[in-house]
Amino acid sequence: MEIWSEKNIPTGFPFSPDRILSQDSEGIVRKEISSDNDRESIRSLMGMVEWVVVHCSDWTMIPLENLIADASGTGTRICAEINRLEDIQGAIFALEIGVDALLLPFDEEIWSKAQILRTKRKDRLVESSKLEMIEVTVKSIEDGGMGERVCIDLIERMNPNEGLCVGSFSSCMLLVQAEVNENPHVPPRPFRVIAGAIHASVLSEGEKTHYLEELSSGMPVSIISTDGSCRTSSVGRVKIENRPFLIIRVCSDTGIEGQILLQQAETVRLLTLSGSSIAVTSLKIGEKVLAMTLGSAMHMGKGVPSMAREV
Repeated sequence: MEIWSEKNIPTGFPFSPDRILSQDSEGIVRKEISSDNDRESIRSLMGMVEWVVVHCSDWTMIPLENLIADASGTGTRICAEINRLEDIQGAIFALEIGVDALLLPFDEEIWSKAQILRTKRKDRLVESSKLEMIEVTVKSIEDGGMGERVCIDLIERMNPNEGLCVGSFSSCMLLVQAEVNENPHVPPRPFRVIAGAIHASVLSEGEKTHYLEELSSGMPVSIISTDGSCRTSSVGRVKIENRPFLIIRVCSDTGIEGQILLQQAETVRLLTLSGSSIAVTSLKIGEKVLAMTLGSAMHMGKGVPSMAREV
């Protein structure tokens, strides 16, 4: 997605536009949206022009979503002229596709937010950013005592082959499945992961980590699938309660070791290479489950070249 300006940037402005319309307006048609008749006028241009710059004096999402849908597959791209900070996110993520460009005023706060959100959209749409998942073997399962368990509710649902990577060691984090399975006692809650004890780490965007105790509504975490593909979602709610734990220790064929404390409940499940899952209450020594390794120690949630050991 591009960010445009109407004129040359003023002296001292910290951002550079991808296009300056006063210097380069080739292939661009500008349109105002005030009624559905205006949408029909713009639809008639789809496939005929390279760009349509649209402006609405009072932005609402539906007209913009309609235009994005109209332009899909036609070769015509949509640029939205935005003048308010609160309209940026809607334009960038409309229909999960978003506009192709934003035309912005010279307001540093607006440009800063636009830069951050277009990076997030790029990260969300890139499918090539796969993690390398590894199989680990369960070495031991022990009573972990009572402690504070973190339940993470996201703002979107997960698929049966998806969950969050969590672990006591940031060097080896197990793939804990979302609550997608039928259970006679509770209904499925595919937006939820019972993630473990408050000290554990969870994988977030950019291969960073957060302690579970640090999470709060609005923070990003990475949804991971069994093939390693990942996408970012936001935390909707964190619920911390006292629950009984199991300590599960694992190791890989190459000597990577990890452990996790998970609530002793049949609704808490670890994913396997085949995409199936095993409840922690049914887990047996010698069984294999999926994990991922960051290959480095972590400091303040970021990987560092350290020789630190976790035990």
